Amino acid sequence: MNLSIFSRTLIFVIGTSMFALIVLISLTVNFSKSYINENLNERIEALVRSQEIKVEQSLDNLGELALSVANNSQLAVSVANFINEDSPENFVSIRKLLNDLMETSGMLVKIDVLAKDGKVISSLGQLNNLVKGEDLIAKSNKANYGFHRISKSFVGKTYLHVKEPIFVNAQLIAEVDIVIDITSSVETFYDNAGFGDDGFTQVYTVSQSGKWIALSDLSVVEDLKPSILINKVKYDGFLNNILNTRQPLITIEKQIPGRALVVSVNIASAEVFNAIDTFYLYLFSAFILVMLVTLFIGFTFSRQITKPITYLNNKVSEIATGKKNIEIDYHHKDPSEIKTLSYNIEIMAKNLWHMNQGLEDIVNERTAQLTKLNESLEITVSDRTKEYQEANSSLLQALEELHDTKNELVKSEKMASLGELVAGVAHEINTPLGVAVTGVSQALSQLKQLEKFKNTGTLTATSFDTYITESNKLLLLMTDQLNVASSLIKNFKEVAVDQNNFDIRTLKLREYLDKIFDTVRPKYRPTQINLKLDCPNEIYIATRPGAFSQVISNLLINALIHGYEKGDVGCVEVRCIELDDILVIKVIDDGKGIKTEYLERVFDPFYTTKRGQGGSGLGLSIVYNIVNEALKGKITVKSTENMGSQFIIEIPKQIKGDQV
Repeated sequence: MNLSIFSRTLIFVIGTSMFALIVLISLTVNFSKSYINENLNERIEALVRSQEIKVEQSLDNLGELALSVANNSQLAVSVANFINEDSPENFVSIRKLLNDLMETSGMLVKIDVLAKDGKVISSLGQLNNLVKGEDLIAKSNKANYGFHRISKSFVGKTYLHVKEPIFVNAQLIAEVDIVIDITSSVETFYDNAGFGDDGFTQVYTVSQSGKWIALSDLSVVEDLKPSILINKVKYDGFLNNILNTRQPLITIEKQIPGRALVVSVNIASAEVFNAIDTFYLYLFSAFILVMLVTLFIGFTFSRQITKPITYLNNKVSEIATGKKNIEIDYHHKDPSEIKTLSYNIEIMAKNLWHMNQGLEDIVNERTAQLTKLNESLEITVSDRTKEYQEANSSLLQALEELHDTKNELVKSEKMASLGELVAGVAHEINTPLGVAVTGVSQALSQLKQLEKFKNTGTLTATSFDTYITESNKLLLLMTDQLNVASSLIKNFKEVAVDQNNFDIRTLKLREYLDKIFDTVRPKYRPTQINLKLDCPNEIYIATRPGAFSQVISNLLINALIHGYEKGDVGCVEVRCIELDDILVIKVIDDGKGIKTEYLERVFDPFYTTKRGQGGSGLGLSIVYNIVNEALKGKITVKSTENMGSQFIIEIPKQIKGDQV
């Protein structure tokens, strides 16, 4: 990218300033982050701890109130006297003491004095219009004392039920069940000073069923996960405030140690982060302001540098166009370097004009010489062009002859392969046909013998039955042999016809490979090399059967010719594997293998290791071209010398329309 001096100077000044400013802001943010988070957590921890202390103090006061009732010595003596002497005076004494206690404390709503067996000795006070209640401990466990139930009235009052024992001379004589109005205490829990307009506090306790319930309305909370420690809070960034993606509340749930109580403090995010956001807002505003000032300074500085340079550049452009008598003016405010440069450019322009006049004379002279040389060169080029055209025509004709020769050789190789199959199949057919001919001769002989017996009158039932039995045997033998010959001819015909037909057809792979094996088996029969097929019965492919059969038969014959010497014992296996939409066919032999230096050239046309021994070097080349072009697949070879070879073919199970 070609940038002007003005642009480069401006970019340099602004870039340097911006880099320094960004580094400064980054350092400021990084150094202030830990300090901000530390102060933030100290503030939040103080708020949470303040709420925790309020709850603990309120509960301690309620517990002391309940203990003051249970530990009242006069009440204990009166209850003991009543238990020992069930007299009206003792009962009245108990009632009077209970009434005094309730009048002393405005929080006591109801007091029940219970015998050890649970029978009510005396009861004072009333609970009306209860709409909700939760047990905090099991009622059946008589040894449990303390807060055992919490309830809610219709008018919104919250009651705490406390059970405490009454002892006389260290002996348990009775129990007192006290109902305390804790509405005012609960309201003190929700003093939200410092929490923001939307902040609030909630206190939870555990019910008998193990669920957390809110003291305010006795609602059940399912997903409460309290912790004894206060979770740390981090500043979530200035952008969350701008994009309005910040959570409105910061919730901290802390369990009071030693108590089945959880204080949930919900602080408004704006209350917590407002000062921090303001700090970063000022920092961002300062950044924008400095950037604008830097842009203005950079622009002004760049203009002072580039304005005289632009003027000189325009004058130089006029000199370049050949303008005469150019004068360059400069201002007294210009730097001394600019003044010197202006003077030198003016002197250079005059010198260039004088040099130009001398060069024009030289150019005219050289132009005349070049014109003569050009005329001579045109004649030479015309002669050479005619010679090159004649040579090119000869090369094109030779190339066409070479292509025709190659096509003829490929066609000859295919016909030779088909001829070998014909010879092998003819040899295989000869045996069953010979047996059938012999059977026919034997049948004619027996028929003539039967006719002789008939003409001479010596035909007996026994001889006739013998004739029928032997005729049946001969006919069955001839039928079997003719069926064998028919099957061989049918398979050969289908494979031979397919080799000249490249239409796409759906094949049952196992059956078609069996037919190909029948056509090449005559080549294997005189040897000790076995053919083996490993192919599932359920595989179907839509491909070109002619191309497919030619590839498999060529590979099988190639393995026999090049993989083994005369007298060798071995096995050639065709193995078929399905991989989704791809069919993998491996032709594996355990012969002498291929040398490493030959592997890269096995598919090259006319390359063979059996030159002069019947090898043309076109078999594997034809296979390679058919697999890649007709079957739309690929073929590779793996081999280790003296350990056999493996040809791996990968073709689509179905040739698609756009591949035809």
